[in-house]
Formats: sequence, structure tokens, C-alpha cells
Amino acid sequence: MTNNSSIFNPAQGPARRAALRLAVALTAALLPLAAATTADAKPRATTTLDRPAPATAKWFLEAYPGISQAQGLADQQPALGGDTPLTGANIAWQDDARFVGGQTVAFDGTSSYLSTSPSALNTAGTFSVAAWVRLTDTSVSRVFASKASAGQATLSVGYDKASNRWQVQMPSKTGKGAKFSIARSTSAPQVGLWTHLAVVHDAPARTLTLLVDGVAEATVSNVTAVNDPSGEVRLGRGDTAWWQGNLADVRVYDRALVGQDFTGWFADDPASGGFNEPGLLRPWQVGGWNFEAATPCYEENLDPTLCSAPDSTAFGRQLALTQGSFIDSGHRDLGLTLDDTHWIDDPSDPHYGEATREYARTQHNVGEDWNPVWQDGPVLRTDQSFTVATWVRLDPARGAQTVISQDDADHSAFRLGYEPDNGGQWVFGVAAGADDAATYATTPATGVDQWHHLVAVVDATHRQVRLYVDGTSAGAAGLNAAWQPRQAPGALLVGRSTTPAGPDGWLYGQVDDLGVYQGKLSDADVQRLFTEQKV
Repeated sequence: MTNNSSIFNPAQGPARRAALRLAVALTAALLPLAAATTADAKPRATTTLDRPAPATAKWFLEAYPGISQAQGLADQQPALGGDTPLTGANIAWQDDARFVGGQTVAFDGTSSYLSTSPSALNTAGTFSVAAWVRLTDTSVSRVFASKASAGQATLSVGYDKASNRWQVQMPSKTGKGAKFSIARSTSAPQVGLWTHLAVVHDAPARTLTLLVDGVAEATVSNVTAVNDPSGEVRLGRGDTAWWQGNLADVRVYDRALVGQDFTGWFADDPASGGFNEPGLLRPWQVGGWNFEAATPCYEENLDPTLCSAPDSTAFGRQLALTQGSFIDSGHRDLGLTLDDTHWIDDPSDPHYGEATREYARTQHNVGEDWNPVWQDGPVLRTDQSFTVATWVRLDPARGAQTVISQDDADHSAFRLGYEPDNGGQWVFGVAAGADDAATYATTPATGVDQWHHLVAVVDATHRQVRLYVDGTSAGAAGLNAAWQPRQAPGALLVGRSTTPAGPDGWLYGQVDDLGVYQGKLSDADVQRLFTEQKV
């Protein structure tokens, strides 16, 4: 990933360093679910070094297990820039907009917006604004963030209809005769896809930069900026333009962003302060199963809780195991074992030697916590970028086998598995529909009866799939021209896939440390995950 960090000015004063010291103690509690990734699982050190200060204001604009709608509008950094909660007008909360099982604020494009105190942003000084945005209509120009004034907005960020580009503009004054500094992206917005946008105004350098997914796509110079200290900060509208779509994880900084703000800090990075922190682009982990608390399945109809593996994330989904599925020694501790024979080894048991078809599927609780009612359902939004990662070993003599897939009616929306072709290969296939117009990323598979780490990524924005084996990229493949973003409504499956002719690709082997992410793990993230999990 290109960081373009040379355009940023990481300079900071004593006040910012003091703010950082206050923020370190709060960081673990305020991070969103991205902090649940393995890369962030290390204990945080107490060392504090001079490093870029955290956001002075941050709003989730989302509700998910453990975070209410009210908390989604609250300022998560009240000790740093003053408490600046958002108040809403005509907003809605959309289910599953960014990830399954969550709610995200939705704007109707005509009247809904959020606002907060003018003190949250001084547009005359050095500042950065960053947000995840989802645009659902391009019939007119739209603004998702602005700073009001007695005249015209001193900052407007959004979509420009005439150029079909992301755009940020700032006037030289609030009244008539203002000259506008305008930065436009080189990439065109993609309707319906989540995109990360950031704006950086460097007051000493007099530059204004627009970044798309962490890449600086436009910088303008000789910027003259102005601020109205009485002008509210607005999300979802400008002076006359209104946002249609969603926003999430909006942050304001009183400094210029640096490259690691996007990619994340690791404890062994220079100037990291000795602790890990997810970057702005880090995907959210929406499912995790290490099988430590899983129970083997004797008979499914006895008690579903005896045939399941619990989710380690806040979403609390489970993997339901079919009869005969076993929990045995895994890659690091325990893992899921699947084959074609019930695990009972007592000849007197009625299931002894019974032929079985074994796999696992994801379920969510539609009942109460104390009285769960489990229902099959998806984990991933397959119409957005996503990542699946797991450890696997299998019996190559059994032929083609599926490690992970997700159901979409009578076929799998994607399939990560093994094929005996070409001497044996790992395969990640993404369907364009029920026909054969699929995209495949492949790489040679050797020693498949030993543990290997597999990671598969769909980059919906760049229409690309990537496959990694043991931390190393096997390259990328462009998505088939027929592929269009589509949400697969079925469950995530472990150990088989689905075809129009029925279930297929049964796994004969073991799976461990399964992680599912909404968003794209980078090359560095994949390598770090492999390094931390390998024995």
C-alpha cells in the first residue's frame, strides 16, 4: 500500500504530547472492534514516546454489541478536545450497512444530518478529518462533512457531480469574493462501496490534501483558510448539498495525518510508544473461532449448545457443528476435525463406525442471551471488501476440498480450498453468479497434510482478489468482468461448499484459528498475523 507519508508534517507541540499521555490510558477502552484483531492482541506497554497525537474528536456513528446508538453519537475522545457529542435531525439507523449484526447512521440526502460544537474543528489551523463513507446516490453533488459559518462553509468534503470525483474545498473568506482551494480525487467514487476518505490541511505549508483509502490523490498549494468560531461542525450536509448514504468512524485531528495513522502502529515500530494500535484502514474482525471452548457433536438433536464453537468477538455468533464433528488437538491448542466417520470409538455405542457428513455453519442468536434461539445466517457482507484467514491441514488423497465458503442460494459466493489439479493447488474462487463466470486465484500446494496458514482477500474497490499462504502473497487476480457486488444471504460454511447439484467439496482434515474480517488485510497485516500465530 502506498503511504505517501512525505506530504505530511508530523510536528507536534508539548500540548499534543500531554494529550497523548492522557489518551494512552483510554485507548484500549475506546478502540472499535478493529482492536480485536490478532495484531492488537499483545499487551500494551506503558512506555510513552513523542509520537503523533490521537484524534481530538471521534464518533463511531455505529451501534453493535456493547455499543448503543447513544454511544455511537457520543464523542469518544472527550478528554482531548472537549466533549463534542453529535445531535441528529431525521437520521436513521440502518441494519447491516457496514457489517452484519451492526447498525450504521444513514442519511436520506434531503434533510438528515448531525452536528456538534464549533470547537470540534478549527479550519484556519492545521487539521485532518477522516471518515469511512458510503455514497448511494450520485444524481447531484453531495457533502458529508462541513464547517458552517455566517457566510459560506469554511470546509466542504464530499462528491462533485460535474467531475464525478471526491472533492474537498475551502474558501479564502466567508463572504463574497472568496477564492476556493479545491482538491479532487483521481479515482471515481463507486456507488454503494465503503471508501475511506481523509482531508489534511497543513496551515504552515498552506497545502490541502485529499486521500482515498490512505493514498494521497490530490494536493493543492497556496491555500488561504478561514474559520468561523461560531460555525457548527456538520456531518451529512453542507450549505445546500446533502449526503445520501452512510458514514462511520469519523475522526478529527489537530495535526496532519502520517502514514502509520492509516496502516497502524505496532509495538516494534520506531516511535510507536511500545504498543500496538490499529490503523484507520484496518478491517473489523466480525468473527473468530479458535475452538478452545468448542464441544464435539454426538447428536445434533440433543442440544445445539453441545455441537458448537463460540465466537470470540463481541458479535457472539457460533459455529454449529454437524453430527460426528470432533474437537481435537489443533494447530496451537484445540482445532476442528472433520472426516466421514463418527468420532465415537466405543464399539458398543450406536454411533460407532457411523458414516457422517461433517461441516460447520455460522448462526446468530435471535432470542435472548439467557434463552438463545440459534438461526443460520451470514457473517460477511460479500458485496463489500472482506478477508478470511485460517489454519488448515488435510488429506490430499481425498481430492478437491473446501475449507471456507459462504452460501448464496444454490451456489457458494466464494470458496477457499484445495484442488488436486496441477500437482495440487490452493484455490480461492469468487463467483460472479450461479454460472461459471468466476475469478480464481491459485498457488501450488505442497505438504498439505501439514498445517498451513491461508488468507483470502476480496478487494471490492479495486476489483481484485488476493491469496496468501503462510504469510506470503500468491499474487492478485482481477475480478471477472461479470462480477458485481452482491450480498450472499447464506451462512459461512467450514468444511464444504454448495453447488446447484448440492453440497460438495467435503473437507477431510483440520481447521484452527479461523478469523473473518470485514475489509482488507494488507500484506503487512497478513505477515504479522502469520508470525504471531505460527508455532
